[in-house]
Amino acid sequence: MTNPSSRDRRRHDSLAPASAREIGRCLRSLPSFPGGGWWGLTAVVFALNLGSMTGSSTLLGRSVDLISGLAVPGFGSGRAGFTSLLVVVGMLMLVELLTRPAAAYLMFTATRRLTVDLRRRCLAATLEAPIPDVLELGTGNVMTRLTKDIDTAYRAVQSIGTRFVVTTLMFPFTFVALTLITPWYLLLLLLLPAIFAVPVKRTLDGLPAATNALSTAQARRNNMLLDTIRGMPTIRAFGVRTWATERLEHNSWNTVQREADRIPLFLRLIGTGYLAYGLLLASAIAMSTLLVAQGVLTTGEASAAVVLVVRLEMHVFNVLVFTGEIQNALTALGRAVALAMLSDNAVDAPAPGDCTGCPEVRVEHLGFRYPGGAPIIDDLSLALGPGTMTALVGASGAGKSTLAGLIAGLQRPASGTISIGGVDTSTVPDTWTARQVSLISQEVHLFSGTLREDLRMAAPGADDATLIAALSLVGLAPDSAGWQRWLPDGLDTLIGAGNDELAPEVEQQVSLARIVLIDPPVLIMDEATSEAGSDNARSLEQAALAVARGRTSLVVAHRLDQAVVADRIILMDRGTVIEDGTHADLLSAGGRYADLHARWSGSRKGD
Repeated sequence: MTNPSSRDRRRHDSLAPASAREIGRCLRSLPSFPGGGWWGLTAVVFALNLGSMTGSSTLLGRSVDLISGLAVPGFGSGRAGFTSLLVVVGMLMLVELLTRPAAAYLMFTATRRLTVDLRRRCLAATLEAPIPDVLELGTGNVMTRLTKDIDTAYRAVQSIGTRFVVTTLMFPFTFVALTLITPWYLLLLLLLPAIFAVPVKRTLDGLPAATNALSTAQARRNNMLLDTIRGMPTIRAFGVRTWATERLEHNSWNTVQREADRIPLFLRLIGTGYLAYGLLLASAIAMSTLLVAQGVLTTGEASAAVVLVVRLEMHVFNVLVFTGEIQNALTALGRAVALAMLSDNAVDAPAPGDCTGCPEVRVEHLGFRYPGGAPIIDDLSLALGPGTMTALVGASGAGKSTLAGLIAGLQRPASGTISIGGVDTSTVPDTWTARQVSLISQEVHLFSGTLREDLRMAAPGADDATLIAALSLVGLAPDSAGWQRWLPDGLDTLIGAGNDELAPEVEQQVSLARIVLIDPPVLIMDEATSEAGSDNARSLEQAALAVARGRTSLVVAHRLDQAVVADRIILMDRGTVIEDGTHADLLSAGGRYADLHARWSGSRKGD
């Protein structure tokens, strides 16, 4: 996947919609894709519907011959022939009325099953895809593709699917009926596409880009909305509500503008439709009049031809209006299918066995930059010794969290390699990396359900005693104050969305307990104990240290008290290592770390 410039990333989506061929291939691979029986039955139903429509229109036109005293093949002449013709027309109209809902039922049921399977496929692909690809898309974008885009495609089928198929097939059925009256009408059918094909194609070519731009703007707006809701406490604390609302308003108006950009394309289509149909009708009347005057056609045959053309009026404009909606639906479906194909980017190679013991983590000549930006990390090399705890310290923007994310597999390095236990992580599935490396940050997610269910996601076969032992190790023993206050029903306590919120430090302890149960060989903690101002700050720090023991650990230390207990301290600045050593060694060196520690110690005494 290429990395566009930052300006391009603001304008375009990082994952383009799938092509029509890819959409077809994906849909055919779904379990609920209709079989041959469904296609055969659907074809019969539509053929009956369209045949009855063109047949009734032709016979109504031929009734003029009966009124004029002429005979119509199959019906004879006079009142008896006219009566028989009307009976047949009525029967054809009844078939038309009955087959339309039958066709709709066949399409709706098949489409609904496909949407369920496609949503499942999209979610599975998101869970299996490389994490950097998912993060690049953004939460709002993934949600838009999983929900709105699939629903957009289904609603299009539900609202116009049957009419679109009928409209599309009505043209060839009508053209065949006109040709059966006289081959002279072929001149009209060949002339009009030659005149209007190019302008219509140019207009249609612009619709996919305009539609995808709209979907991208909507996804960006959703991301902004999610970001605002998640950052509500910070927004309130900083008093920047006006900034937040103006930012969201800007993105909302951008979505409105992208919608407005599509309007001229539809207006151009409608104008072309008026011109094309007007020319077709005028030409049909003129040719019919000429053919009657030349004795080539009877008045009834000419009337039948004109009726067939008149009945096309609705379908001409349906094509133009539906084309935009179908294009919108296809683009939305393409976006969803592209998400369903996201896991195709995963490394398809046999995964080695999991690391045993405490592996070494080695970073060699690592480089990383965000698209269009300056390097965050440039030619960085270091090694984390097996079973050691290393603390990263430095000012904000030094590259600490970026390095942690790269080792955890959340980002792809622009250059260099990262190896765990001698295995280059770029050559193995990221599921292998996820099993070896666990990252804990200040953002903790607890799944809705009981505490037992949440913990067993980390260890499905664990019994209650094992779960309680993991909780006890991180300071949540059954006799602890935290257990008594926040977990009144013990392992049966309902947690997560829809239930009473736990204290932030308790949520973090539950997260640490899951790490104990997963037992990864490498642990990275990035602001994992950020609740230092809480009453349980000390126990949370101790819990983190307990979990880190016996593993190769990396701690992104935003406070120096997190660093002093580490086996090794690395001071970073602008993506490079400035100082490296133990706490005592760095103090003795009298460098920048010593200055930082002196200022921190002074502030602690002041408190």
